[in-house]
Amino acid sequence: MDNYTRPFLIAITGGIASGKTLVADWFADQGFEVHYADKIAHDIMNESEVTAKIIQTFGAEILPESVIDRRKLGRMVFHDPEKLKKLNDILHPLVRNEMKNLILLTDSSFLVFEIPLLFENGLQNSFDLNINIFTNRTNQIERVEKRDKLDRKEIIRRIDAQMSDFEKQKLADINIENNGTESELHQKMKNLLPLIKKLKKKEVKDILKI
Repeated sequence: MDNYTRPFLIAITGGIASGKTLVADWFADQGFEVHYADKIAHDIMNESEVTAKIIQTFGAEILPESVIDRRKLGRMVFHDPEKLKKLNDILHPLVRNEMKNLILLTDSSFLVFEIPLLFENGLQNSFDLNINIFTNRTNQIERVEKRDKLDRKEIIRRIDAQMSDFEKQKLADINIENNGTESELHQKMKNLLPLIKKLKKKEVKDILKI
């Protein structure tokens, strides 16, 4: 798809509990078409052929009922980089293919994707604008404790397994600090929106060829 026919592509990323989903949801509330990479991966994971491949790779213990226990699988792969790579090798090509289909099929002028591992997977060059949301470590820990009911050691382990905020900020086009309230974050987005709408498309790389 060339620059004349494709939508303006926006990627939202950030560390764990940074507020990236709040920003993606805010775009959706403004009428933008928004898709979530984790939701795409979740749907793909429930497809019978993919489920069978994951069970074959990681064992039947991650399937206590009729669907994969994502929490159990998450604990398994976060503690083992080799297992994480195996899971990514199964899911990422399928997720990228679905994202490409969404780009090709949309009639929207703007298309927004929330992608937690945007920079880790080198996908930033497939988007016209990369927005990184960041917050301090204390906020991350407190938010994950409240949201996911994980113990503090597990949370810190997951934070440390991700690319650092410093590295993400260097790669992003726009960085937004989220150390305040949700309404303050929304106001920052409102202030930014007129600028976003004026931006021109870049020469981006095909997401399937990264």
